[in-house]
Amino acid sequence: MLKRLIPAVLALAAVLAWAAPAWAHGRSGSADVRFAQTIAGMELTVVVRASLRVPAPLQVDVVAHDPGRGGRVELTLRPAGAGGSSAAAAEVREDAPGMYPVLLRAERVGPHELEVRAGGERSVLPFDLLVPAAPPWEVVVYLAFACAALALVVALVAAAQARRGAAGAGAVAFVVATAVAFTAGGLSPWFVPPVPDGAPAVPEGVRPLGKPNAQPLIEVEPRRPGAYAEFRLRVTLFDGSTGRPADDLAEHHGALSHVVVTSQDGTYFRHVHPLRVAPGVHEVRLRAGEAGRHLVYAEFERADAGGQLVSGAFTVGSPPPAAGSARVARPEGKRPEPERPEGARPVLKPARPVAGRPVTLTLDTGRTAVQPWLGMAGHLIVRSRDGGYLGHVHEAASMTAPGERPPDESVARYGPRLRFTFTFPRPGRHLAWIQYVRNYAIVTVPYVIDVEEGSAR
Repeated sequence: MLKRLIPAVLALAAVLAWAAPAWAHGRSGSADVRFAQTIAGMELTVVVRASLRVPAPLQVDVVAHDPGRGGRVELTLRPAGAGGSSAAAAEVREDAPGMYPVLLRAERVGPHELEVRAGGERSVLPFDLLVPAAPPWEVVVYLAFACAALALVVALVAAAQARRGAAGAGAVAFVVATAVAFTAGGLSPWFVPPVPDGAPAVPEGVRPLGKPNAQPLIEVEPRRPGAYAEFRLRVTLFDGSTGRPADDLAEHHGALSHVVVTSQDGTYFRHVHPLRVAPGVHEVRLRAGEAGRHLVYAEFERADAGGQLVSGAFTVGSPPPAAGSARVARPEGKRPEPERPEGARPVLKPARPVAGRPVTLTLDTGRTAVQPWLGMAGHLIVRSRDGGYLGHVHEAASMTAPGERPPDESVARYGPRLRFTFTFPRPGRHLAWIQYVRNYAIVTVPYVIDVEEGSAR
């Protein structure tokens, strides 16, 4: 019996491990969707919670990391094509970071758009509403256990009636069904997960990671913002082969795009997340700092194409003269320098970094209640003094494996020490910023690192 059982179990494992159809960008049906948005002076993360079925209510959490003056955040969910919409709103309170849940209604799976409105600004976020499909191995396990239970009952009844042949057949069936159930369950981590309901299939003949890089156009309005004045930064992306708008950005570390704006000397630093205002067009409203040259870096990922970093620059002019005064003071409450927590100072190992060799940077936050932001417990952004290089790495302990769900924003399970590993490609002075979240608020720690020339080995 054992010789016959082994080939059957191996054949079952081969069938269950057969590759399922591919789907675009491979997001799990049980994963939340996150969109960081800098809107109406607020830094928000809009989290679309995973849904187990549709039609059903759909929970969306508005996480206010920097609520600014607060205000009403309106959300509207629309399926692609025909279909009704669902709307709700969250009232974000001034200077009250936290989570603001709302409830929408989802009627079907597939492509959707989530419209976010606040303070006269609008962003339209495309995403696929997915529902997890039952994996084949799970169905096999349940059926096998059901067959095992039935076979056991048959064997016991037959034994009680002294029907040895039927009892033996029931016992064999029980052993086989139980072996199939445990084999399928034990091998389940190696099986290809099923395609979630609502996931777009990869068209025939299309190769993943086959798209060209997007071509960027980085602009500001006005073209030369005045010091301490508001301006609009726009990043327009075009497909490198067709010239059409590149409107296929995938969720990348909790946002469609990440933008870093710094002054040349590093005293002004902003890490923001533009609004998608039109196909391929992403905008964010900011307030300028001191006059001088400013650098822009935009990081994003096209679906099935890979990550990309683009850069640009603009100049902030002198502030316009105020009536009756020869000098315009910096607006109160608009201090451009980033926050430095009291006593926070990163520790480098080795203490004198060398170009081309890994260095570990550790920051003691003083607390264990550090929450994840953009899927990680901390972010280290490094820029060379001349601005020609920008690097971005994440806190080591919070990095998740491919396919693993990122930590939830509400769980403060990290700290007090945040650790980063980074390799500087060249010697010289580098400007660094460490960012993490505590009590839902973003904390930014600036630092200057001098990197020495590496010696030949």
